Amino acid sequence: MTNAKLFADDTSLFSEVSNLHSSANDLNRDLSKINDWAYQWKMQFNPDPTKQAQEVIFSRKIRNQSHPSLYFNNNPVQKTTSQKHLGLHLDTKLDFQEHLKKVFAKVNKPIALLRKLRTILPRSALLTIYKSFIRPHLDYSDIIYDQAFNNSFHQKLESIQYNAALAITGAIRGTSTEKLYQELGLESLQQRRWYRKLCIFFKIVKEKSPEYLYNIIPSSNTRRTRNSENIPLFSVKHNFYKNSFFPSVIIEWNKLDSNIRNLDSFSLFKASILKFIRPCSNSIFNCHNPTGIKLLSRLRLGLSHLRGHKFNHGFQDVLNPICSCGQDIETSCHFLLSCPNYDEERNSLLNNVRQIAPNILSLDDSQIAQILLFGDPSLNNETNTNILNITINYLLSTKRFDESLFEN
Repeated sequence: MTNAKLFADDTSLFSEVSNLHSSANDLNRDLSKINDWAYQWKMQFNPDPTKQAQEVIFSRKIRNQSHPSLYFNNNPVQKTTSQKHLGLHLDTKLDFQEHLKKVFAKVNKPIALLRKLRTILPRSALLTIYKSFIRPHLDYSDIIYDQAFNNSFHQKLESIQYNAALAITGAIRGTSTEKLYQELGLESLQQRRWYRKLCIFFKIVKEKSPEYLYNIIPSSNTRRTRNSENIPLFSVKHNFYKNSFFPSVIIEWNKLDSNIRNLDSFSLFKASILKFIRPCSNSIFNCHNPTGIKLLSRLRLGLSHLRGHKFNHGFQDVLNPICSCGQDIETSCHFLLSCPNYDEERNSLLNNVRQIAPNILSLDDSQIAQILLFGDPSLNNETNTNILNITINYLLSTKRFDESLFEN
């Protein structure tokens, strides 16, 4: 017995194979019926030779079996290892490696473009470009291709957003992913897939999706009045199935607080989930100095030209973290407020800060350095913008970051 699925002008005919020859016979019989119907109604299938009928055999078996050939319109059906359905590439092993390969190829070029645009556009525009034109490629069908308990899979995907974040900030590779995402206010892609799966499942549980999806859930007679109860788990025999949507999302759903699960508003549910995963970004207060913002970001993220930063990250050209002045470890605080190599530039920095926010200078050095790099939430936006611009002018005037990142 075969089944058919139609979408627009695409038709898929499929059969669950229990016997190789009977399934092939069923498919060939129905393909012949389709061909006879087309002939009767003066229609022609596959006029374009590049869009001929294709056959994909989905199987996780280690040893491939030899399936009988299929025929359509008196021609052999082309055997292929993957096929595109509504933008999702389905491969024979259903591990979605082909789909991810296509996605990576799509996003690498625009990420490279972000690096060039960083010298022109403000950070807010770069983030908008990423969220609007790059990340959607990773979001599309993510609840299907996600492998919830596969760490190597997560790391491979996360490298895409990490590269985009480097391009937007100008940060140095090796920068902490957590700090980088905090700087931009981005949740990880793994967290994002977790959130999106839970949002879909919320609609299924609340019966705001087609009923056939609700009926897949174990003990489907559990109605809304019992939403606070845990949903029974699927019986799982191998990780491949455990990674799929329903088994994995039910595990995560049961971990949610019952107050969140019992929400009836989808918008409130999304907000409740997002507050756990989306960090508040470190503001740059509308400063637009691409080179200066890049240097400022590197100091914020703890990986820059400074010897203390390079030593902590294992740069082989730095044998110790001591500043060239010989007085202390070259940290951000030392560079901004103590290093005698930049006394003249620092006097200008402190005088400018004194004119707009004199109280800052009464704090200890670590607090002053924090405000110079990040601003102060107790101050208004205009003052914070001025503080960051003053800091940027200092960074540029010292010429400390003009040299190569790697010392000779």
